[in-house]
Amino acid sequence: MLFMAIFSYSPEDRDLVIGRRSGALGKDAGVEIKGEWFDVSGHRAFRLFEADDETRLAASIYGWTDIGVAEIVPVMETEKAIKLLKKTSKKASE
Repeated sequence: MLFMAIFSYSPEDRDLVIGRRSGALGKDAGVEIKGEWFDVSGHRAFRLFEADDETRLAASIYGWTDIGVAEIVPVMETEKAIKLLKKTSKKASE
């Protein structure tokens, strides 16, 4: 399953976040980073993960919670979501 992590931090922690991210990213068992983006003006970072087990994902995020807040959002590819929503709405109208 795909999850988007939106990590927000205080402006005064910017250098700490950059320094920690510049280090080697650990490979957490059961969690694969699919993409990563840094908001250069808003003190946020976005990371797309794939994980079969949400507890492993939570454990991989935990190492950052001392310097910011992570919001974890389950996401789905648009085409797959549209098919699911169409299928679900048909069942609801029957």
